Amino acid sequence: MAYHPLQLRPAHPLTSPTLVRGAQPSFLSTATLPDAAWISGSLSAHPAGLPAIHPQTLESPQREEWLDDDPKVTLDSRNLWSQFHKMGTEMVITKSGRRMFPPFKVRVEGLNERAKYILLMDIVSVDDYRYKFQHSRWTVAGKADPEMPKRMYIHPDSPCRGEQWMSKLVAFHKLKLTNNVSDKHGFVRVRFRVSCPISI
Repeated sequence: MAYHPLQLRPAHPLTSPTLVRGAQPSFLSTATLPDAAWISGSLSAHPAGLPAIHPQTLESPQREEWLDDDPKVTLDSRNLWSQFHKMGTEMVITKSGRRMFPPFKVRVEGLNERAKYILLMDIVSVDDYRYKFQHSRWTVAGKADPEMPKRMYIHPDSPCRGEQWMSKLVAFHKLKLTNNVSDKHGFVRVRFRVSCPISI
């Protein structure tokens, strides 16, 4: 069998390099793209004109405006709460749930007006002890039971824009406390502990 070496014609300036590289069949050597002058002439002759195409560089995402906030929460009726604290406020908790007194109200500042926020309230234990009422006063009755899984109270107006939260007092007056460990109503569980409300 005779050997005939592959001879390629000179490639067109816009010929795709992948089509003429190596021992390709001879018909591929004629595959070319349109002439550059023809392309530029066709584009300039287009009646509507075509917008110039420029490569765009990817930039790192800018800090979102809604992240620029500095939330501050202030307890309303602070003097009343201080008086109750000095007296050693106690609250009888029932299985059916009972609302807090004084009602927990806060003023919120420093939010982004257009961003949406969810406000939560949690009841946290002040110490690790269990208490019982004995000799007309509450006394430590040993270590407290392990805490139940946290159940935070979500304010019913959540989510809401920052401007709405900041426009008036935020009241958690619908929150109920219960000592029922199997409560299904979404109440916050508290059992024989000294506790403190926290707004988040």
